[in-house]
Amino acid sequence: MSGYTLREAAQALGVSIVTIRRYIKSGKLKAKLVPTKFGESYVIEDLPLPTKPSSDDTQPIPPLINRIEQLSQEVGYWKAKAELLEQRLLLLEAPKQTPKQRWWQRLFRPRH
Repeated sequence: MSGYTLREAAQALGVSIVTIRRYIKSGKLKAKLVPTKFGESYVIEDLPLPTKPSSDDTQPIPPLINRIEQLSQEVGYWKAKAELLEQRLLLLEAPKQTPKQRWWQRLFRPRH
C-alpha cells in the first residue's frame, strides 16, 4: 500500500483525523478507498506541502496550537470523568442506613 493513512496525513499536516476526513469529503485532499483486512480504508497518495512558517518567531505554529487545543479538551473530559467517579466512590463509601423497622416488628421482637 503506497500513500498515507488518515493518521499519517493528520500528523503530517498537524490536524485531526476528523479534519482529514472533512478535507477528503470537501475535495481538498484526493484519496481512494482500498480494501484492508478491517474493511475499506482511505489512502491519500500525495499531501499538499505545509506552508513554511515565516522567519518571525512571534507567530505561533498552527499545528502546535491545534494539538494544544485538542489536549486541553481531553484534559477537560478526563477531569469531568474523574469528578464523576469520585462522586460515585463517595456514595459507595457512605455509611449504610439501616432500614426502618415497622411498628409491629418493634413491638413483637423475638426474645432470646
